Amino acid sequence: MSRVTELIDLIVQGKNAEASEVMNSELLSRSYEAINELRPHVAADYFASVVGEVEQDEPEPTEPEQPEEESTDETD
Repeated sequence: MSRVTELIDLIVQGKNAEASEVMNSELLSRSYEAINELRPHVAADYFASVVGEVEQDEPEPTEPEQPEEESTDETD
């Protein structure tokens, strides 16, 4: 007997409280299944910017070039 058949039987018998419990447990289990299916995709999208490579459009920061000091030998 499927959960739908069980739910219909309980409603027909006037056992609304039991039918409500059956329906709530079924909806809860389906919700958990859907969340578990989406979890890897959501995590991958959320952490992609942190884990992924540096984007090609943005140049990597470089240290500013410092001018070389000219050495002057001043000997008198």
